[in-house]
Amino acid sequence: MLKNIFFDLDGTLINHFSAILRCINLALSRLKRKPLSKKDYAPFVGSTLKQLANAIVGHGDDCDEFCRLYVDAIDATFQDGLVELRGAKWILSELERSGYAIAIFTNKRRFLAEKICHLLGFDAHLKAIVATDGESEELRKPSERFSKIALESIGAKAAESAMVGDTETDFQAALSGNFAKCYLVTTGMRGAEELVSSGVEEENIFPDLLSLGKKAFGLN
Repeated sequence: MLKNIFFDLDGTLINHFSAILRCINLALSRLKRKPLSKKDYAPFVGSTLKQLANAIVGHGDDCDEFCRLYVDAIDATFQDGLVELRGAKWILSELERSGYAIAIFTNKRRFLAEKICHLLGFDAHLKAIVATDGESEELRKPSERFSKIALESIGAKAAESAMVGDTETDFQAALSGNFAKCYLVTTGMRGAEELVSSGVEEENIFPDLLSLGKKAFGLN
């Protein structure tokens, strides 16, 4: 029986893509580099900032400067282009009202995740926000350690917990943490066919949060 639901943030509860890409391209322009298109950036979704920087500007001083410029830009302008996805607050409030413990489990930086959840009012329904504090691969999905930290943050048992996300990384995080269930929505950067090809069962993929809430959890 499920008692705990862990939600990814980007692509699941929010669309922050335009803000992220804008700040990436601002940093690139300051370094006199070619901007990235949406298609260019898509393969890097879920990567650390340092991994992204290494891939698009190389190692060394430009990499460090890119990271600094990006962080400064996103921290100052994170609201510009931030979109709450349809059904986000509804599913959080209805699941809470139904007795579930809810937490955010994201690879977004903690400072930014907390600001966004507060701004959008998500934090009123949450037991915890589990986010990254650095570049460590052990403290990012889909590492087993990070999944265990998420469970421990609200005293949850894996057998009573579900992960809700939008990418194969969320699915892998649920597997590494032995979560009972993983549900994915196609409101992010991955389509249903791509998710199925990564091993997700088609019955656990939903077009949006409204469909997920109604069909998986029986919410009105």
